[in-house]
Amino acid sequence: MNSKFEVGVTSDLYDAGPQDDGHPFIAERFFVELVNVKTGRRWRHNLGINGAERHFCEETGEPHFSDVRAQAKERLECLVARVQERLAQGGRLDANQWYEVDPVYGSDEYVSQGIELQRVFAERAAH
Repeated sequence: MNSKFEVGVTSDLYDAGPQDDGHPFIAERFFVELVNVKTGRRWRHNLGINGAERHFCEETGEPHFSDVRAQAKERLECLVARVQERLAQGGRLDANQWYEVDPVYGSDEYVSQGIELQRVFAERAAH
């Protein structure tokens, strides 16, 4: 493995749709993430897989959700293995398949990009 990068599966929350009571069902969406261990910069692969599937009751039409997190993580672990193999062989990754996200909390890059200050301004603007 290329010691400059760590690769793994990560997740974020998303609104999977309304439940039968009208409230949103919050679920996990999974991604492959690449982290530069020295700087803290992070990139996510364009492929994101939802951890919940929405279904509707045939009799009532009411929505319900099934938990498919294990399957989502399993699919992405295959991509992690391919990325790790490519890096270990000295290969390059296709930059078009990745997008940069906030750096690791507290890393040099997090500090130099002023992420904390950006959060404060965003919070103030929201009020």
